[in-house]
Amino acid sequence: MPDLFFLPQSKGNGAMLFSIQETPNGPELSKIGTFDNPDEPRLIAAALNAALQGEADALAKIHQCVTSLPGPLRKAVIERAEDIEETHRGGGGPTETARKAARALTESLGRPNPSMLSIFRTTACGRCPDCGCAMDEDCAKCSVCGPDGHGCGECGPVGMTPRNAFVLHHVLRDLADRTYFTVRSNFWEYSLPASVETQTDWFLLHCARAYDDLASDLLTGKIPEPRCLAESVAFGYALSTLGRFRTESVRADESYQALLTSRFDDDWDFLADRSGMFDVGDRARAFLTSDVIEEDLWDEWFKPYPNVKPRDKARGFRG
Repeated sequence: MPDLFFLPQSKGNGAMLFSIQETPNGPELSKIGTFDNPDEPRLIAAALNAALQGEADALAKIHQCVTSLPGPLRKAVIERAEDIEETHRGGGGPTETARKAARALTESLGRPNPSMLSIFRTTACGRCPDCGCAMDEDCAKCSVCGPDGHGCGECGPVGMTPRNAFVLHHVLRDLADRTYFTVRSNFWEYSLPASVETQTDWFLLHCARAYDDLASDLLTGKIPEPRCLAESVAFGYALSTLGRFRTESVRADESYQALLTSRFDDDWDFLADRSGMFDVGDRARAFLTSDVIEEDLWDEWFKPYPNVKPRDKARGFRG
């Protein structure tokens, strides 16, 4: 049964490593082993998930991670890595089922798991039909692509890297936390544009959920795509804080350190210019830059955009 995703889970002072496998009856959870050191399965899960996405150096990293493991556990992990390698050689690869399974399991755990973010790619290299450069060379040795990919239309920047996704996920969750706190304490936490400050608790609760929804998108390997005006404003506000956001504590996080590095890490301006993923639209920008908004303009905030699949109405709010 093919592996869809790998997930570490704490157990006492150690941790367990699981695989979500695709079966005829749908995704199923399979235990790989138990680890005394909780850091080991987290690092291995991140590397295995990167291997699932085709990262060239991920398999080498897996072999580095398992050198100190007991024989049976080391064998179990290496067998999974070899299965992934064989699948890729046969033309198989990640599917939408993997992302849905990861999202479903994350929600069932009741909290996000940062290893989910290893589903993003670190480079777009290796896709150019003309130069044939290797993905792990990151375009640096290619005379066609150049060290930054500017010379090649195929090897432009990725839309999101694992570590950028970690930072953005952290920012979105932090803004959601602060918005929920505003509702509970009636103390304005500056987690939303000034134009929203006079709105009701009901309105603010839905804004907090918009942040959570956008953060959850990242856990499925997707760049957040706002589905209503509220999400566009929330996404725009989150992006505007990235320049002021202090990343020292986030960078020191062990989960962040476990994710693969990319030359596009922290290059938000370049990613915005090349990918267009930060364009939230003129309507949202008006709410982001204004101190006061006419009352009749608030009605449309939570209505789904046309031709966009709406969020599940039964998803509720954070407890």
